[in-house]
Amino acid sequence: MTVLRTLNEDFKKAKPRGPGRCLKRNYEGTSVMETGKVGRLLVAVTLFVLVAGSGLGRYGLIAQTPLAGTADPARLESTTTDLSHFDTSGHKVHFVTVEPGVQLEVLDWGGTGETLVLLAGLGNTAHVFDDFAYQFIGRYHVIGITRRGFGRSSQPAQGYDLATRASDDIKVLDSLNIRDASFVGHSIAGTELNKIGAAYPDRVKKLIYLDASDLGWGGWKELPQPPASPEPAVADLGSVQSLAAYLARTEGYRVPIAELCHQVVRDPAGKILDPITPPEVSRKIYKGLEPAEYNRIKAPALGIFFPMTAQYRHPYYVELDRTKQAEYERAIKPLAEWIGRAIQHFRDGVKGSKVVEISETCHYVFIRDEAWVVREMRRFLEK
Repeated sequence: MTVLRTLNEDFKKAKPRGPGRCLKRNYEGTSVMETGKVGRLLVAVTLFVLVAGSGLGRYGLIAQTPLAGTADPARLESTTTDLSHFDTSGHKVHFVTVEPGVQLEVLDWGGTGETLVLLAGLGNTAHVFDDFAYQFIGRYHVIGITRRGFGRSSQPAQGYDLATRASDDIKVLDSLNIRDASFVGHSIAGTELNKIGAAYPDRVKKLIYLDASDLGWGGWKELPQPPASPEPAVADLGSVQSLAAYLARTEGYRVPIAELCHQVVRDPAGKILDPITPPEVSRKIYKGLEPAEYNRIKAPALGIFFPMTAQYRHPYYVELDRTKQAEYERAIKPLAEWIGRAIQHFRDGVKGSKVVEISETCHYVFIRDEAWVVREMRRFLEK
């Protein structure tokens, strides 16, 4: 959901920086734990993520590694070592083939009734919903899809354009014999909701946008971004628990530990070595963004947004030096203004949509203000 950040200059030119941060290899190929340095992460989604929601971001971990046809089985094996200790959500895990050589991880939390599909922001996997999904299994059949390039899903060289990503989601439904569903998208997943709603109207019952603005619209890529938060210390990378604490301290939200486990490679002692996803994946996703065709969306839609203001300060702001704080203050105003325009753009573009705003939260509004979000979602879904 989100804005990206990275120390890689080429990466910064490819997309705006944003909240969140990311682990990366340095140019010599030395691992994060060997150097003790972490690159600014890719946050995910949009300025909106960033500013837009209170919290800029989310963190997507990126590495300077070649883009393989699929994720390296050895690295995934390392990543998922002892995962049973962390991944206790109780979902069933399926791998669905969406094209030759490309499989997507699908989580099925069970439940009965109409299908509810959860789509994560950039950098995240479906495991980011490991706790949230339980709010709905009493009334819906809840599944989550990890998009190509992330977690245990395949990392093909191609297929990161918007049309293919939306098609991937529909192919998952086909494989599970699901005729139609309501889709919930956080951050950049809103772009997939836009495409699915416009191109596959007969497969959509309702759409719910969780701080998910139209990133292909309005020139958000050219907007200045606030400076990144201070880099994590070596101790912050000593375990997924330490990394989760660092993110909670600097970004203001705490994701499920299993989500972090599906983003990084760890050594036998649990120290974080590398991210799973190479930077090329996010670059291609951002390159493939396009303006939403809101006028083609006919399904009922709910937008839950964080209307960031120029006075918003991320938790890490107090840790910045005065020069960086001044840079932050200069950048936050145009970002906040963009977010306001983006929310109005959604209101005007998606006819009959409902928009609710929550202040004093963060981009990960479904984690930070879970009860509030669930209440609004249930009201909308049950109409």
